[in-house]
Amino acid sequence: MKWYLKQLLPLTYRTHYEEDGVKHFVVWKMWFGRSYDIDDYIIG
Repeated sequence: MKWYLKQLLPLTYRTHYEEDGVKHFVVWKMWFGRSYDIDDYIIG
């Protein structure tokens, strides 16, 4: 039930990952299970 209620709000998520030795920091918004306004930053 908590997951369904969170889907009604446009929430912001943040994560980091490494791909081919390059580190990324990603910020995106999700609403009704769809991602939008995705910003991918390359760090260090």
